[in-house]
Amino acid sequence: MPESAPSQEWIKAVCECLRTADRKRIIVRARAALDWEALFPDTFLNDLYPAIAAALKSPDLESKRVDNMAEPGVTFEFFFQHRNRKLFGKICLQPDGRVIIIYSAHRPLRPTL
Repeated sequence: MPESAPSQEWIKAVCECLRTADRKRIIVRARAALDWEALFPDTFLNDLYPAIAAALKSPDLESKRVDNMAEPGVTFEFFFQHRNRKLFGKICLQPDGRVIIIYSAHRPLRPTL
């Protein structure tokens, strides 16, 4: 059974990537960028990063490991908030621990993980 919560090491590495806002360390899939911009047209993609980081640091984090992604690395899906809206995110931490892929940043399509 997949683990339901990311390790502190995973959270720390992902948050470090997000903190840098470095496009060489943060790969945002087109769908995630388009979904984010559709929900929040008056914000920038960089506004997504602190929202995700805050959720990952929360003791109330709802998450689940995802083991069927094409890219190597450790992937978790989780819920997060921005402007009082519940959102769904999915991030892969690449094996080098220095690059993340943001697959999802949209309204939840289902109520639970």
